[in-house]
Amino acid sequence: MDGLSHLALEWKPIYLLGRKDVKLDVFKHSLSAADGLPPYAQARIIDLISNQLRKARPEACLWVSVDAPGNWYLQELRRLVKYRIPTAILPTNQSPADGWDFRPYVKPHYEHYPIHPKVLQPFVAEMHGLNENTLRVLRVLARLKTGHTPEIASLAAFSNTHIRRLLRRLRALDLIEWKQIDKYKGWEIKTKGLRLAHRSWNIPKDAHFASHRREFRYAGERHRRAARMWRAWLESAYPSVEIRECWTEVSLHYGIPDALAWGQRNKREYLFWLEVDSGHSSTKIIHTNYERRLRLAYSHSKDWGIPIIFCIMGPPWVVNEFRWCIPILYPNLAIIGHDWRDFGRLPVYEFGQWNQDLSETDHWQKGRSDKKLTFDPKQYPPKPKTNKVFKQIKQKTNKPRFMDHSSISNDRDWERDPNDK
Repeated sequence: MDGLSHLALEWKPIYLLGRKDVKLDVFKHSLSAADGLPPYAQARIIDLISNQLRKARPEACLWVSVDAPGNWYLQELRRLVKYRIPTAILPTNQSPADGWDFRPYVKPHYEHYPIHPKVLQPFVAEMHGLNENTLRVLRVLARLKTGHTPEIASLAAFSNTHIRRLLRRLRALDLIEWKQIDKYKGWEIKTKGLRLAHRSWNIPKDAHFASHRREFRYAGERHRRAARMWRAWLESAYPSVEIRECWTEVSLHYGIPDALAWGQRNKREYLFWLEVDSGHSSTKIIHTNYERRLRLAYSHSKDWGIPIIFCIMGPPWVVNEFRWCIPILYPNLAIIGHDWRDFGRLPVYEFGQWNQDLSETDHWQKGRSDKKLTFDPKQYPPKPKTNKVFKQIKQKTNKPRFMDHSSISNDRDWERDPNDK
């Protein structure tokens, strides 16, 4: 079977010198930053497609058309792709003109009778009963595997009311199911939904992609909830910032933030790096981990030329302890700390500074605890106490643990016959 029959590519040969027999054998792969995948996962898809092209047509070239605002997403793709075949990664408004646009450089291919490859038709969501919004929700769930309604709404950038309608639509198509997740019920994508999401991303058939698609770590329920709500948290705290995309547990080749949001303010790109700490580690481990992560964040900021807002979120004592983890205040890095119980608010960030708002959170929590309840708690009787049943201790046996050899030697059945040699 043709290796290209399961890839939705466009054949775009580039003819050189005005001749039909001198050309570049170019295949076009289109992707978007709004597909629900971080740059690392999209780079792995490009590598998988390159492997298929190299086997099917050894002299083929790959043209990757990227629909993404700004420069960060495009530059990150160019950095992470392994370039197994000549590849050109360009924005949607540009197209390769000759072999110099590819990396590595490709020589013209001489062919008297061009062979038109058999490729798969581009993915059309309407043919599968989906529209653009339902496909976005399906792709978000393909990364999460399981999730609750507010978490999916935050990452998909939809309201809770609208996301419920979209989830019911996906459930009617038998792509997701309602299931018990930890303490509460939520949504889980089915195998049929995963296959459809892979098809929409143009992942080659039988390719191992689960490790690149899903979140890299499986954290506790509260830790995971705070990370997945990061986009909604930012949009509530900083209305002037436009959040373009947000991913949880995303690999940056070096470092894996709990959540990473990519946004824009005043026509300038920003990255919002979130680390959630539940406070179960010792202070020594906390210092070691976060000093290294701060240095990584600054290194990425310097390499990309993008300011990064680094946020630590967790119990108040972790936020207070975090200030001693800061080795130096970097000029292109703003560091903030916040109590993870206070959703929708964040301190003001200043580059080259450390800010936290625990005093405001404590005041808010105190006012919340002093507020009178709207009902009488006495109408609910306390849970009756039950007598504990103590388990009886098993008596130790008197049977010897090892065999007594002295008793064996005294037994006549075990004595050796003197006539035996």
